[in-house]
Amino acid sequence: MQPICPCLCKYTADPLWLRQVRSAVSLSREASGRQLVEAVPGEEALALQEANSGVVRLRSGDPFSEEMSALWLGVQSLGFTLVCEPHENLLLAEGTLRNLTRHCLEHLHMLGQGSEVLLRSNRIDALLSRLLPHGQLLFLNHRFAQSLEKEVAAYMAK
Repeated sequence: MQPICPCLCKYTADPLWLRQVRSAVSLSREASGRQLVEAVPGEEALALQEANSGVVRLRSGDPFSEEMSALWLGVQSLGFTLVCEPHENLLLAEGTLRNLTRHCLEHLHMLGQGSEVLLRSNRIDALLSRLLPHGQLLFLNHRFAQSLEKEVAAYMAK
């Protein structure tokens, strides 16, 4: 599992897989025919509910040595991507991506004007280490999910 956020991407060039995801997001938005209505801070849940999502198969090659899947979630003008290996559970990965996106939107106020997400990369790193420890998807029961939610909320409140 390789969580990738295009704005924090470790690849300096515009890789083919990123262009493929951007194209998929654009095509999905065009096909849906829905108008993009800017959400205001405080309406993160609504924006996430109306988000476009999909999956793109990535062929082996640079930078991945084997075929991968890229799950994407387009919220307003933001794109969130999770690159998965072939054997990984895509349904579980989608839930993880939505959970990660929800936390980013709520705690980092990414939909607001002047979002300083690059200055808060330590918070994104903390989210990733809790929700995707060592890049591994977690099967969560209800009790563990609540515990994890409290832990993330406590860290983000700092």
